[in-house]
Amino acid sequence: MNQEIETYIKQLDRNLEQLDPTERAELEEFYREFLLDAHLFSRYDIEKELGTPKKLAHKIMADYSLTTLKTDPATANVEQPQHNLQAIKWILFGLCAVPLGLPLFLILVAVILFFIVLIVLLVGVLAGLLIPTGWIMYKSFPLLLTSNWAVGCFYIGAGIMVCAVIFLVGPVCWRMARGVVSLVARIARWLGRKVLIGKYYPGGAAK
Repeated sequence: MNQEIETYIKQLDRNLEQLDPTERAELEEFYREFLLDAHLFSRYDIEKELGTPKKLAHKIMADYSLTTLKTDPATANVEQPQHNLQAIKWILFGLCAVPLGLPLFLILVAVILFFIVLIVLLVGVLAGLLIPTGWIMYKSFPLLLTSNWAVGCFYIGAGIMVCAVIFLVGPVCWRMARGVVSLVARIARWLGRKVLIGKYYPGGAAK
C-alpha cells in the first residue's frame, strides 16, 4: 500500500472525529480507493486533487451536514439553534475550502454580520431603557416619604410599566434571535447545496 496515501488518509481521519467510527471507516475506504484508482501516489498530486486533509475534512463535514438534513425525514425540519449553528459552522468551513466558494462565503458572512448587528442594536435599546428606568425608580422611592409622594408614585408606577413592557418584549426578542439563526442556517444550506452537496460525502449519493 502506498505510504503517502496511508499518511493522507490517517490525517483525514483525525480531522473527522465528529463522525462515528463506522462512517469514518467508510470514508477512509472510499478515498483510499479513489486515490489508488486515480494513480495519485505523491502528496503533491493528492493535495492538488483533494486539498489538504483538513480542507477535505471541512468539505466532507459541510456536505455531510447538508446531506443528512436533506435525506433524513427525522431531521428535515430541525430548528434547534445548536443544530443550526453547527450546520452554519461546517458550511462556512466547507465554502472556504472549495475554489469557487469564497464569494458565497463572503455573502454568508455579510448576512450573519447584518443579523448580529441587528440583534445587538435591539438588545442595546432594551438595556438602554431598563438601566435608566431602574435608576429613576430607585431615586423616586425617597419621595414617598415627603410631600412629593404623588410624584414618587407616578415615577415608580411609570417605571414598573416600562419594566413590564421590557420583560414582555424580552421573550419575543429571544424568539426573534432563534428565528434569525434558523434563517441564516437556511441561507447557508442553500448556498452550500450549490457547491457542496453530494460531491465530498459519498454516502449522500446512495441515500
